[in-house]
Amino acid sequence: MVRTSSVDELDRAILEDLNVDARRSHRTIAHHLDVSPTTVSTRIARLEASGIIRGYVPILDDEQLGWDLWATIGIRISKGKLREVEERLARNPRAYAIYDLTGEFDALVIGRFRDRRDLDRFVKHALQGPPHRADQHPGGPQPGQGGPTGAGVPAPGGSGGFRLV
Repeated sequence: MVRTSSVDELDRAILEDLNVDARRSHRTIAHHLDVSPTTVSTRIARLEASGIIRGYVPILDDEQLGWDLWATIGIRISKGKLREVEERLARNPRAYAIYDLTGEFDALVIGRFRDRRDLDRFVKHALQGPPHRADQHPGGPQPGQGGPTGAGVPAPGGSGGFRLV
């Protein structure tokens, strides 16, 4: 089922402002968009009630929290074990995101680690053994730089790292 929403240009402009700074006051947004604060408040309440705005979250500085290394890890998983492996990995705090893939790998893990030793432990303990194993990969790890939304996530063809096969 495809949902259609009744989001107009003003709603989009309000969402863009909130996306820049969700703590921005309704009055500030109204001034920026040249509408009344009441209009902005009403629109935001409607966007929240409709589920378009599902919440407000902080953007954390991973390096200041001790997560200095990001790595992309491709995994090949034995037939019929994909869900089991992904569910187990999802419980590991180092697995930031897990994606199903088609092609050479069955899944991709974007992981955050305190340092290379932490990455090594993850590969040797969380990822080794049936139904998968680790191998070198040219696309990870990279130091910090903002994690998956910044330059810290290596693109394919990067240098160093791990791949699971």
